[in-house]
Amino acid sequence: MTVLEAHVTTTRAARYVEQLSSHFTHQPGGMRLLADDPEQLLVDLNGVTWLIRAEDGRLLLRLEADDPTHLNDASAHVTQRIEQIGRRDDLRVTWHPA
Repeated sequence: MTVLEAHVTTTRAARYVEQLSSHFTHQPGGMRLLADDPEQLLVDLNGVTWLIRAEDGRLLLRLEADDPTHLNDASAHVTQRIEQIGRRDDLRVTWHPA
């Protein structure tokens, strides 16, 4: 299993989890919500699992895939989505191997 993580600094992490939870109930682009609670989401990105967790002062993003070639596309997609919804707070996503 290959894993990438990003820690996105924000004082409103729980709000972003809530916003994304609402968004994923519509299964946009084939994304499927696997688990949903107030502080954490688990999303299926067609072969890549995306964990979104609200933590103190940050949003934890974690991508896992059996096939590492899927992580490039998934990380670019997740980066675009997070930076788009967090544009007012100037959220920036930087991925690192976990």
